[in-house]
Amino acid sequence: MKVEISKLFPHPMNNKIYGYDDKISELVEKIKSSGWIKPILITTDNVIISGHRRVEVCKILDITEIECEVVEDDPIKQMELLVLENYYRVKTPYQLIRESEIYYEIEKKKSYQRMMSGVTPESGITQGRTTEIVSKKIGMSESTFKKGRKVMEVIDDNPDWMWIFGESLNQSVDGSVKLTEKSPEFIEKVIEKVGGDKDKIFSVIKELEQEELRTKTTLPPGKFGVIIFNLTNRFTLNLLHTDISPICEDDCILFMWVRPHQIDSGLDISKHWNFRYCTCLFWNKDNHNEITLNGEILLMSIKGSPPNVFKMFEGSTEKPLLMEELIKKGYPDWSKVEIFVDDGWKIW
Repeated sequence: MKVEISKLFPHPMNNKIYGYDDKISELVEKIKSSGWIKPILITTDNVIISGHRRVEVCKILDITEIECEVVEDDPIKQMELLVLENYYRVKTPYQLIRESEIYYEIEKKKSYQRMMSGVTPESGITQGRTTEIVSKKIGMSESTFKKGRKVMEVIDDNPDWMWIFGESLNQSVDGSVKLTEKSPEFIEKVIEKVGGDKDKIFSVIKELEQEELRTKTTLPPGKFGVIIFNLTNRFTLNLLHTDISPICEDDCILFMWVRPHQIDSGLDISKHWNFRYCTCLFWNKDNHNEITLNGEILLMSIKGSPPNVFKMFEGSTEKPLLMEELIKKGYPDWSKVEIFVDDGWKIW
């Protein structure tokens, strides 16, 4: 039998579960090319149980009627059909956890029905905990399921935050749960700075957390001639908005630990703090190789005219042969020249 599209109503739970970020462009093309639409399932009141996306495609393609089947008026069975008809659909974590809410309600009602009918564990029916049953149905661990439900509670209380929590949940359940623990002001800042770009969510969160940490951390009292700072575990951008001049003596030396890829950032921060680069030391953390990336660099920058207690070792200037071998292996077919060798050059 057929039903007019205009007389159909969406199931109130469908949009809550699958409506967020639901893309149907691919389905439009499939139906347009094949001309076939699988019959939808509806209630006697024309409420759609299965086929919401197909109905939306019909509206886009100006199709006015669609084949349908009517399901019996059993609320529990209707809810089961709502999720079972989407069993093979590729779903996001957001959609899976939303589905779990349906399963949760179904299992609670089934549990109540078993209890009212006198079913006991001795009957041979394994009841189990509702959360355990539901988490298995959606293919998540029980702990992940519980975390996801916590995120959904925040979304239900704050519908305007659906996008930020939905996208963060799809990327990281743990990260999304941590976001629920932030203040409303923090979450609003994240939304503003992300600007609709889901790929920026967790980098913006990290940046704002570092900003909070910076503002909460006060500089020590007094002035100091030697300042030691470890950049290897810090978020660089916030340091460019920090001023340490109040704690610096006129003659001051800054020792800054950086990883090899952080040298530019370290020099930028030193310059921002009004220090000028002087020299550096290298800590080789690799005991087996002369040349390695497994190390840290201690940048030394100064203000004023502090004494230099680090003297250069006046020994051989011959460089390790290993470096030459690495270059040969890494660029075997490239032409090579070493310039300014004893005021000349060497081709190799």
